[in-house]
Amino acid sequence: MVSPLTGARTERQVLAALQELVPAISARVAGEDRPHAETFADLRAAGLPSFVIPAAYGGGGATLPQAGRVIRTLAAADASAALVLTMHYIHGTRLLSPHVPGRGAAELGRTLAATDGLVNFASSERLSGAPSRGGAVQTRASRGDDGSWLLSGHKRYVTGSIVLDHLLVSATVDNDGDDDTAAEPVARTFVVPADADGVRIEPTWDTFGMRGSASHDVILDGVTVPADAVAEAYDPEAAPEITRTFGAWWALLLASIHLGIAEAAREVALAFATGPRGDGRPGSRAEQPRTQEHAARIELALLQARLLLEDALHRCEGVPEPADVVQATATKLLVHQHASDAVDHACRLVGGASVWNTSPLGRHFRDLRVALFNPPNEDVVIDAVGRAALGLNEKGTWT
Repeated sequence: MVSPLTGARTERQVLAALQELVPAISARVAGEDRPHAETFADLRAAGLPSFVIPAAYGGGGATLPQAGRVIRTLAAADASAALVLTMHYIHGTRLLSPHVPGRGAAELGRTLAATDGLVNFASSERLSGAPSRGGAVQTRASRGDDGSWLLSGHKRYVTGSIVLDHLLVSATVDNDGDDDTAAEPVARTFVVPADADGVRIEPTWDTFGMRGSASHDVILDGVTVPADAVAEAYDPEAAPEITRTFGAWWALLLASIHLGIAEAAREVALAFATGPRGDGRPGSRAEQPRTQEHAARIELALLQARLLLEDALHRCEGVPEPADVVQATATKLLVHQHASDAVDHACRLVGGASVWNTSPLGRHFRDLRVALFNPPNEDVVIDAVGRAALGLNEKGTWT
């Protein structure tokens, strides 16, 4: 296993370390579907969080395809843990984008690389809904006489809430701190230590899938952060290179989770097929036409998902073009559909045994169903793809 303090970590090293951890991670979530502190301790010790931190700060500097392979491997073992790491990869990459002027997040980048810390965005709220659907940010930020910021609000769906080291909190300010005459409120994002005074986790996450993601509510009650806590990468007028890169990482790493879940379901189904026939005749289940048909349908669904994802990851490896981002969001939608088809046929192959709580197929089915609601949702993707196809505008979802 590679220590996070021994220098650069290659994809080969990180994947090898992760493969060593997979049996224990799988066993934990199979025993109890909840967050496991041991799993996140293992991921940190193996250097997975710092894998995406730019090399300039001491991290692994992973590309999107490299990050996708790590997430896909972890998702096959524990989809919830993969979702937490995915959010860190997405937002860590945006936070430390080379296109950010001023590099205000440099100190945090070095800290994340040295400690394998975890970050995530805290944006959705109880009263306003999802920002991806235009919800206004109700959390407020006011500036003190010394330049510091005071944050108060209530956030929802903060994935990984109980294991995060830093929160990226969106809040509305009456002005940007430099222009007291600004007429319109503006939303800014602030870097907040997860253990700061006034930060409280409200354990609200009670779902039938992705249970281990601990996507609880987070309350900010008069949390003070310094003047330079504003994250430039989330500026309302962020460079298009940042926004497009963010959109591609978001869509394709979520798709990597979906594919990893389906590949895990495939392994369960194929292992079941090696067992004895259920009709009392000699031979294995694999010899039965019904088993062969479902196995074939699993393979066909996964083949389509893999080809789509690998192509999109390759296209979006650098700074993607607007059309590539639209394709990435479409890929997320299609990979989820193919992954769901594969899991469905895995359950059909196994038959009634798949509905027992002792079968991991139930967890794979439920995790994939909950993952359906990670934005951008289907209607948003369909609108973006349709408008792009018809040439109605040059911008699509997340561009």
